[in-house]
Amino acid sequence: MPDSDPLKTIPEQLAALEATLRWKPRRKEIIESLRTLMAAVDRPRLDALRRQHEAGIREASAVSGYKYLDVAFYTLQKLLLARDLGLNKGPPRRVLDIGTGGGHFPFVCRFLGHQAVGIDIENAIYEGIAACLGVQRTIVRVEPLKPLPNLGERFDLITASDITFNDKADLNGRRHYWSLAEWKFFLDDLIANQLRYPGTLYLRPNKEFQAPLRGVTPLVYNRGLLAMAARNGATVSRRHGTIKLSVTSRREIR
Repeated sequence: MPDSDPLKTIPEQLAALEATLRWKPRRKEIIESLRTLMAAVDRPRLDALRRQHEAGIREASAVSGYKYLDVAFYTLQKLLLARDLGLNKGPPRRVLDIGTGGGHFPFVCRFLGHQAVGIDIENAIYEGIAACLGVQRTIVRVEPLKPLPNLGERFDLITASDITFNDKADLNGRRHYWSLAEWKFFLDDLIANQLRYPGTLYLRPNKEFQAPLRGVTPLVYNRGLLAMAARNGATVSRRHGTIKLSVTSRREIR
């Protein structure tokens, strides 16, 4: 898979991705879906947004929010995730995407016939991208030990990918993250107040900086969170840091 490049236009982005995917016959349907999705993007508006922030893009790090201006690359990632979660088949579902960023996942969900609500904090770049995708973001800040607001009907699927809301401020020169108790509160709140049964929770938190070891600061997935999820019956990938938990009735995380 080629690296993302927010300075490329959609045709340039598509060409790079298709050159990789075309050698995989099973990906033909995905290529066609991606082309259809990209045809729905407001390209003049996206090009104007890219030009507006070109200087910032060139100066920013590769992990900055500007990377999401490569809408073909990140829409493809969400398209692949949607297929992994079974959203390419079955009945219409109601989806909550926590930390939605530029709204790429709700964009894909809508294309596949689902209703999606994407929540995140205020961010001008993300708002601009979402507008180009025709997606409305709902402004909600996720905070430790604080339940999410009522977002209307319950959801069949709740996702949170590449999230940073669990990343606390620096303290004594070190990054600090949510404790397991804070993660438990968050998951219990989703199960009790947001999820429809049977339903599915899918989490993919970012890696976390650990205490320096021999002059090196390790960056790893939260092993405690993964272990807690596994104890509660979730399918866990320690390699990719993913958690998929199917819930059939109200329960508490232990």
